Amino acid sequence: MSLLARALGTVVSALLLVVVADAPAGFGGGPGVIAALDPTPEPTPEPTPAAPEPTPAPEPTPVSGWETVFYDGFDGPAGVWPDQWHNMLWTNAAAQNGLGQLEVGHLSQIRTNQGWTLPVGTRVRVSASLLMPDTGSNYAALWVQHPNGVDPREIDVIESYGPLKPAGAQFASHICYDDTPETAVNACAATGRAPVMTPVTQLFPAGAEPWSRFWSYSAEFTVGGDTVLFSASDPAGNRPYEIASAPDARRVPGNAAPIQVRLSNKDVKPEHAVPGGTRHSMLVDWVTVEVDYP
Repeated sequence: MSLLARALGTVVSALLLVVVADAPAGFGGGPGVIAALDPTPEPTPEPTPAAPEPTPAPEPTPVSGWETVFYDGFDGPAGVWPDQWHNMLWTNAAAQNGLGQLEVGHLSQIRTNQGWTLPVGTRVRVSASLLMPDTGSNYAALWVQHPNGVDPREIDVIESYGPLKPAGAQFASHICYDDTPETAVNACAATGRAPVMTPVTQLFPAGAEPWSRFWSYSAEFTVGGDTVLFSASDPAGNRPYEIASAPDARRVPGNAAPIQVRLSNKDVKPEHAVPGGTRHSMLVDWVTVEVDYP
């Protein structure tokens, strides 16, 4: 080998050593090592699968149950007329007393502004909390009216002649109003449509009769049905009675006319009045109408 060839070889070797020595750490395994190229390509990452669409929540099933369609708690100022009611012709008005009560005074009769015409199969419950007069000359009542002139129907949820009268308190139903002074015989009874009345005074605890304390009274029926469930209860849920009427479709309000609620406080006929008592007004704490649609 000539001196020129040897010199060239020495120069090339020195250049290679410089290149390798200056390579960055980690390149090809570290300083002083020449990295071989890896002929295997990097694998392509698999695509991330899309998240599944969430299953839509099912629509909630409607729950059948009682719905309040009317409520009055009589919370207005003293002397103010209850705006959900109107008084009947030729009768006195009623007024709130400022204590959360309605005072249905002497010769007062009022009716709800609203009326309800409901599908057959609808359950209806009319309730009120009230205190009856303690006289022997008043006749006070909470009642449901089906004001159809051809087919009149009435449910007396509770009515009271007071503690001084033998009748006391009772619930009743009427399907006839055609008594006339000219008939010697009761026309309604003669046609088999006399009222059905059930005395309940004896079912209340002594000293807690309807004229001695507030009770809640209810009448529950089904439009198109044939019975009415009458009941009374106190705030603790104690019930002196819960009585179903005998089946008779004529005595249950239908849907040929709107059902309305009435509160009344009448005089008995003078010949039937008994002196005594101090409170002529009926006090009403609240009234509700609830329905449960079929």
